[in-house]
Amino acid sequence: MAVETATVRNHLVMRDKTKTWRWYDAFGPNVVKWELDMVTLAQDASANPAGYTTTEVGTNTIALSESTDKGQLLLTSGGTENNGIQIQPLGEAFSFASRYPCYFGARIAANDVDQVDAFVGLAITDTTMLAGCSDDIGFRTDDESAALQFILEKDSNETANSVDTLTNDGWVTCEWYYDGADYVYAYVDGTLQATVARSDANFPNDEHLTPTIALLTGETTANTLTVQWARAIQIWE
Repeated sequence: MAVETATVRNHLVMRDKTKTWRWYDAFGPNVVKWELDMVTLAQDASANPAGYTTTEVGTNTIALSESTDKGQLLLTSGGTENNGIQIQPLGEAFSFASRYPCYFGARIAANDVDQVDAFVGLAITDTTMLAGCSDDIGFRTDDESAALQFILEKDSNETANSVDTLTNDGWVTCEWYYDGADYVYAYVDGTLQATVARSDANFPNDEHLTPTIALLTGETTANTLTVQWARAIQIWE
């Protein structure tokens, strides 16, 4: 991995030199950015993280791992079907109302991929992310399937592209990049898997969005979603 700097819409972007869609940071007057904080997010394994809207069904836990892998977020559901937890930063700072370039990426693993519902990406603030969210863009896996889908949803209508088949406890890096012009590109483990036009009817351009991580168990067993890193960066220019 090598990092380079680039100018995007008169803002400074730090990105991967070969995977140029992968943004690490950006600077300038109109930058909005969020990164999952593996130091202070969940100081108590059972506490709601400060600065986040947390929604729980059942008894679930949020915990941070030791530093051996640079820190990891562990969501653990309760042991009843459709128990789960989701976290969203307060406020909705991201928008596609105009041609604002945007990057989202996360590295995740689920312990039982065909027995969980999970989502990582941007969505409206909603208490039922996996049961009826109306506007979002990101990656989702559904109970009874190991397929990872790239989802664009607007006003409860969605465009879904199957982009990977998950494996139990297998790490996957899922990223998407909106070029601020015509297309959204979805990547899995560094390979382009889907391209969706901005003109797609389900491009979520009429709501403000916030980073979202969500998990539900699909069986009468506690299941987990682990997030090694996640970040979102957008330039409002």
